[in-house]
Amino acid sequence: MRVSLSALLLCAIPCVPASALADDGRGLARGGDPAQVSISGVSSGAAMAVQYAVAYSASITAVGSIAGPSWGCAEGSLSRAVETCLCGRSPQAAKVEAARRLAELNQIDPLAAGRPQRLARAYVFHSPADRTVRPPAGQVSARFLAEFTGRAVAVDDGDPADGSDEAGHGIITPGPGHDACRVGEQGDDAGATFVRSCGREDNVGRMFHALFGDGSAYDPTRRAADIPEADLWRFDQGRLIAQVTAERPPVADDAALVPFWPITAYSTARRRNLDMAATGYLYVPPACRPAGSGCRVHIALHGCRQDPRHFALAAGYNNWAEHYRVIIVYPAIAPGTPLAGSACGTPIPEGLGYEPNPNGCWDWWGYLDSSYRPGRYLTRAAPQMRVIAGIVAAVTAPVPP
Repeated sequence: MRVSLSALLLCAIPCVPASALADDGRGLARGGDPAQVSISGVSSGAAMAVQYAVAYSASITAVGSIAGPSWGCAEGSLSRAVETCLCGRSPQAAKVEAARRLAELNQIDPLAAGRPQRLARAYVFHSPADRTVRPPAGQVSARFLAEFTGRAVAVDDGDPADGSDEAGHGIITPGPGHDACRVGEQGDDAGATFVRSCGREDNVGRMFHALFGDGSAYDPTRRAADIPEADLWRFDQGRLIAQVTAERPPVADDAALVPFWPITAYSTARRRNLDMAATGYLYVPPACRPAGSGCRVHIALHGCRQDPRHFALAAGYNNWAEHYRVIIVYPAIAPGTPLAGSACGTPIPEGLGYEPNPNGCWDWWGYLDSSYRPGRYLTRAAPQMRVIAGIVAAVTAPVPP
């Protein structure tokens, strides 16, 4: 999760042809069970997953956070996001009260006696060796979710037996071909994908057991073998973005930094599309492909600097989809031009006049809001969350037999 002051000229988002719909021609029309919708993510995707679960707690049943900062920590400030949130320095008690105030103002879903109506299960993984988002951030997230939901949170900090307690920033899944488990001298940037392998450690397997399990012991043998790449289908996310942007929500400028010239703020086509990609991804396990199957729905959000398609193929969600009868949907942020650099504690000046997002992060600090509407990013009015809500509505809409 890297944040830089450098601003970049970013490419426009192309239109997606009809052929980009899911391979069976049904797109997002899956007839998923609207009473069994959950969400999770890694890094900035984890932050967005918790934001969405809190804002839509009357319809989201469970949430997972992997290597992410805590809810509401940034308070609309880029400098606070980097200097405070990535270091885990935000007290959760004040944030729980802030969430309850948003509910009282009807900016997020209403609560009953201070508790969500449906959100009941949560899982938090944070490696003690994460150098990008420091471990205290995961501890704050777990305490926040426990107090907000009034229920115990499944907390996972890895296993010394396979080195996953020393893993760097990212999501852990078994198998070859992923980033190294342990962080070396190069730190978290030693990995290219932020999908790590630490023996048999499996973040998604343990998370789904916590979110969907029936109380029986976790059984790693239930994990399916590698899923064919052709079974990862695309869907037209651009249409859902357009439904939100047609209402013209105010969106902060991004920026270009021209050498030897002052910073000039303006809105690129990427920003006008809410920094989101035109194509998202979808995995429908065989048990959920017949009409009327009524499967669970899980939204999985990639992190900063992660390729959305690679995340959807490699992170391990698809390997557990058949066992738990769950449709996995992968919304996507459009890539920028990734910039590496230090994370926790990096000084960032306020008042930049623009809101850069070069690393393709989800909006967990309010980069779409700026001075137009500070704090919107935590509410149901947040543009990216409205797109996700549109995805959920499409996947759970009734499908004729």
